[in-house]
Order: sequence, then structure tokens, then C-alpha cells
Amino acid sequence: MVPITDLQLFINASTDSQIRFDPAVKTYDVTVPTDCFGALLKLQFAPEFYISIRADRDAGRFGFETLAPDMGDYIAGTEIPYYEYYGGYIIRLDKRESCFANDLDVTVTIDAGSTEHGTDRYEIHIHRDSGKKLRDLFREESFFDEEFEITMPYKLYVPGKYDRRKKYPMVICLHGTGEVQEPIDAVLMKTQMATVFAADSEACINECFVLVPKCNVRYDEDDNWTTLNQFVRQRTDSPFWPMPHLTVAWRLIEKLRNDYKIDDRRLYLTGISSGAFGAYVLAMEHPDAFAAMVPVAGAANPARIGALKHTPMWIFHSADDPVIVPSYTLDPTLAALDGAGISYRVTRYPEKQIFWQSAHFCWEKVYKEKELREWMFSQRIGGIKQVKKKIGISAGDKKKGHAINEDVRDIAAQAIAAAEVKAL
Repeated sequence: MVPITDLQLFINASTDSQIRFDPAVKTYDVTVPTDCFGALLKLQFAPEFYISIRADRDAGRFGFETLAPDMGDYIAGTEIPYYEYYGGYIIRLDKRESCFANDLDVTVTIDAGSTEHGTDRYEIHIHRDSGKKLRDLFREESFFDEEFEITMPYKLYVPGKYDRRKKYPMVICLHGTGEVQEPIDAVLMKTQMATVFAADSEACINECFVLVPKCNVRYDEDDNWTTLNQFVRQRTDSPFWPMPHLTVAWRLIEKLRNDYKIDDRRLYLTGISSGAFGAYVLAMEHPDAFAAMVPVAGAANPARIGALKHTPMWIFHSADDPVIVPSYTLDPTLAALDGAGISYRVTRYPEKQIFWQSAHFCWEKVYKEKELREWMFSQRIGGIKQVKKKIGISAGDKKKGHAINEDVRDIAAQAIAAAEVKAL
């Protein structure tokens, strides 16, 4: 009797299983991306069998080498629990800093047993590349700003075939709150927000510079690109005010434009979570600077939305994001954009597609989207699409956002009233 009739393994936002199940095959090999920290295992089995699933490798959190099961860490050999919401078992993969020194290999064992038929064992061998070769392509430097007395560390990728006779685009990547109190390497280890562009560039695809500025704690624990953290702690009336680190990041961009052959028409801005808040504000502060913007799991100030009218945008968010809840962030942003007649693209990942560490972490999928990267590098200041926007010619329905109902427009109005934000 065959105990397991189907076995599937998914990574975030993937609709295709990493495994092609064959009842006669008991061992499977799977390779997952560098920034994959969990896989969802789904299976079907005969009712007379019990199922036991375990992994042979601990899984902890970045910045905490000591494991704490009560904080969600996994101890090797313990039973992996079933998650009713996702309809499967989440295999946690280690994200402690030390695990990025080498490739990660994890063996997951699935025992299907019954008193009558005995026990059958299936194994899944998961391999994850450390990403070290890509990280090593980035230089680590620092920039001192005299006005704010801030020393900003940053990572910079310079094209491998850099030619001073040519001009190159530059991608600017703003990290989230989770990286503020972590070393700058964390940004390159935990996400592919920056490294994916370096990988393409090394392959002579969209050769570019990639800048990763680091927001450190300078004044207190709520330091960030914007006043988002202060707003959450009720220390200010809005999450949208720029903080000194965002100003310093802009000054760093200006410095690099002078130091290298950067194409001023092709500066691309992206940010995740609080970095997306920062990206919106930076684009509003400098409305003619960026050829395209990709905010991920963030929100814009509806009162200043008009400043974005000439900036092509592709916005990403998870429908069930529990941190940057769409009804209070994404939906008012889209309502304001629609109300101002501003075109954009939006990808809203369906519920339950982003499962680990939570639906907030949709950037694990975003930067792997080849279409996104091709779209971004096709934008340039002075390009035909932006000329059409400036003279009022439609750029086409493909870029138009989803329709927003009146209820969401009311939320946007309430958000503006609650924040009492005036245009700067």
C-alpha cells in the first residue's frame, strides 16, 4: 500500500511545486534561492497512516546565534508542526548570520507509518547557496555628513566591466527597519534586493551600479528613513516626514554621481517596508530625479501624491500583509494615485502566497521577477513614456492601477485628516 499519494514543496509566491512526486521515489533534491528562509510542505496520505516530519538542521533568526524556540526558532529533530491556515508544514531554514558563510544543506525526513503496514520514509534534501560570491562583488565604504554628523556606511557594486567612457544606470536600494540595528552585510544576506541587479550586470544584462546605503541608529531606536517608527510609537503625527538619514542618502547619491560615470537619466529607486516609505518620500523630495521607482510593502503620503506624477512606479504588496496592512497603507496610496490621475503598475500577491516569515516579506519574490527588472531598466528620464506623461498622453491601460472603491477613498481621506500632514 502506498502511504503518501502526493507530496509538494513550495517557496514563497510560487504556484509550482519544487518536487515532481512519484510514489516509487523516496528521495528528492531541491535547490532554493539564497534568500529563502522557509518552504511549505503539503502532502496527502492514506488515513490509516500517521505522519511525522523532522529536519536535521537548526533554524534561528538573524542576529541571534542562540536558539529561542519561544521566538519561533527551530531545534533540529523536533516535530515540524502543521499550519492549518496554509494547509501544510513550514520547513524553517536557518537565517542566522553564521549560516551565510557556507552553503546550507538540510535533510527533511517524512515518516509515514501504521501498525499494520510499518513505516515508510521519504527524504527531501534542500540546498541553499550562501550568496557569498555575489556579496563579495560589493565594496563597503562610508560617507560622512557634516550637517547631521552622520557617518553612513554603504555597499556599492561597480560594474565588473566598468568603462569610464560610458555612462551607467544606478539602482538605489533602501532597506527596512529590521536592518537598522544590524550590520550592513545583513541587507545583502537577507534579501536579493541589491544582489539580483549585480548578478544581471555581471552577466552583461542591464549593466549598472547598485547602491545600498545603511540607516544606522544615530539619535535613538526609532531612527529610520522616515518617521514611521516614531509614528507607530505615537511620537509624531505622521509616518511620512523625512529623517536625517534620508537626506544623507540623497547627498551620498549626489557624491557618487560626481565620482563615477552615472547616467542621470537612469537612477532607479527601490525600498522594502520602511525603505519603501523612504523611497516614496525621496521621490517626492526630488520629483525629477528618478527614472523609475519600485516600492515594496510601503505607503505614500496622500497629501503629496502629486509630486509623483512624472515617476513611473511598480508597486508590490501582499494582500494579507500583517505588518504594513494594505487597508491602511496600500489602498489609500492607490486611491490617492488614482484620484490624481497618476498611472502606475501594481502587483498584489494573493493571500497565503507569501507564508514565511510572514506575508510582509513579499520582497523574497519581487526581485526575482524578470519582467520587473526589464521594465525598470526600460525607463529613463526623457524617454518616450515620460514625455507622453508630461504632455498628457495616456501611457496605456497596462500601467493603470486597479480600480479603487469609494470606501477606500474614504480611508485615504481619513488618513490625511488623521495625520494632519501639510505639503512640505
